[in-house]
Order: sequence, then C-alpha cells, then structure tokens
Amino acid sequence: MGPRVSITMPVLNGKRYIAGAIESILTQTYGNVELVVVDDGSTDETYAMVEPYFHKLNIKYVSHPARQGIPASMNDGVRHSTGELIAFLDHDDIWLPEMLETQVAYLESHPDVGMVHSDFQTIDAEGRIIEDSVAKCRNRVRVSGSVFPQLFMDCFIVGNSVLIRKECFNRLGYFDESLRFGDYDMWLRIARRYKVDYVPKVLTAYRQHATQSTRAVSAGRPEEDCVVLAVIENTLRLCPEIRQELGRTTINRRFASIYFDMAYASFAAGSFASLRSCMRKAIHYWPTNHKYYCYLLASFLPPRFARVLRSSWQRVRGCLSSANDMGQLDRVTHVGHS
Repeated sequence: MGPRVSITMPVLNGKRYIAGAIESILTQTYGNVELVVVDDGSTDETYAMVEPYFHKLNIKYVSHPARQGIPASMNDGVRHSTGELIAFLDHDDIWLPEMLETQVAYLESHPDVGMVHSDFQTIDAEGRIIEDSVAKCRNRVRVSGSVFPQLFMDCFIVGNSVLIRKECFNRLGYFDESLRFGDYDMWLRIARRYKVDYVPKVLTAYRQHATQSTRAVSAGRPEEDCVVLAVIENTLRLCPEIRQELGRTTINRRFASIYFDMAYASFAAGSFASLRSCMRKAIHYWPTNHKYYCYLLASFLPPRFARVLRSSWQRVRGCLSSANDMGQLDRVTHVGHS
C-alpha cells in the first residue's frame, strides 16, 4: 500500500527553517505519509538540510532549475503525490503532533466534505508564540459546510492547516499559476463545489517573519500586488451568478475591504499617494462608511503625525475587521450555492 497522505512543501532558500518543518512531520501521531519537497531554484544549502531525512521519511525531492513561483511549486507537489489526501506545509511553518491524525479522522468520518482546516497559532522568527489561538485571540468564529459566501468575504483559511481530497484537484484543476499566490483562489473553487469544514483546534503554527514571501508587497503599487483583488475579480468573471446570489451591497463591501487593506499596506510602506488612491476606491464601494473619510482626511496630515495615525489606524482596522466578520457574515449566511 502507498501513502495515504501526500504532503507538499514548496521551498526557496529554506535552510534556516526547513529542518524544523520536517521534524514536525516526523513527530506526527499519524505516519502513513509521503513528503514532496519542491525546491523552487534555491541557491543556499536547502538540499543539504533535507538530505539527512531521506532515510527517516518517504521523501520525493523535486528541483526546479530556475524559480517558477509558489503556485507552480504547489502544483508540482500535487502532481508528484500518490496519496488520496493532500496537505501543504510551508518550509518555515510547523505542525503540532496531532494535526494529521485529527484531519484524516475527520475526513474519514465525513465523506461528504472535500476539505477540512483548523485553528492555528502564530509564531515569530525564533519560534516564540505570538498568538496561541488565532480564533481566540482575534475573536473569530468559523463555520463549516457550504462556506463559499463567508470565504468570499474573508480569506480565513491558512494553507498549512488544510487536508484536501485529491479528487478536488482532479475535478477542479490545480492552482492558478498566473497568480503570485494561488491558495485563496483554490479554496474558493473548492468551496464552490464541496463542503469545507472547520476543526476548532489549534493544529498548526504559522510563522511570521520579515523575509516570508507573503509579506513582499511592493511599495507604491499595492493594486498590482493584491492577489485577493485579482481572485475576487476573476471569481466574479467566471461565476457571474455570484453577483445575484450575494447581492450588490455585499460584493461592494468586499471590494471596499480589499481597498482598505491595500490602503493600509500603502501607509505601512510610506506611500501616501497610493494610500489616498486606495481610500477613494474604498469610499466608492462603501460611501456610507464614515471611518473611511476620516482616514482619507488624516492621510493629508504632516509626517510628524504618522506614528499617531498608524496607531489609530491599527485600532480602527481591527474594529472594522471584527465588524466585517460579524456583520458581513450575518448578511450572507443564508445564501446558498450550487
């Protein structure tokens, strides 16, 4: 018998963290696995860090001679997988010991579910816990089942916590390689056709550090780098019926929240012209949100007020995020989909 679970691990110059990620696989209480490491053109000692584990774990090492990007690497991992269940673990993240056992058991007992994900914790570059439970620390409530409306409004699934039936990829295709990051697009496509369930248990750790690829947003042009905006626009283009299902107000508020997040990214990068451009677009989609006007006006303040503005922005952004989670989800939970 072959492995039941195939784990895809995309990596680019991962010598610092990849051993810890592999160790977290070795400590799993579920062991019928294979690991597909997809090296996307590393120039450091990534291979040397993986090599000692070849005799400890069933590992396939796929090497790209030149960088192809994260979606292409994840697709290569899926293509080389032989298991009926697919998991993803970035080289700088780690799993808690019961991650696979919990998720495999869940899918076994819920044959109508295509993908399952879980709560997670955040850690810093040195592995110290920042949030022991994101759901608890951010007061998040996640739903299960037909979650497409909720997922459309908020990308709440962390990739290192998912376990997916390979049939989902066989039916829907692989990650969109035209995107810088293809996971949100893939989760939406799965949620459109399958039930997606949530396990309210911390099973993974997501590492936050300055060099991670998801933080590499170019200053001054956030719209070009905003994968979420591209995914939402593409989803509406491919499935125009969503506009009627969710309604204009809900969809407009989704766009408003995206532009607000891009405005914050521009502010963090010190690009006030881009900040104002994004805030105007957020106001266009949500003209009755008075906080948006306040921040647009505040963006014209002298630079010496930037620190105070940023602190206030973070507080309001947190309040808006909580309000969006509660208000928007309340508005769309009654909506069904095919």
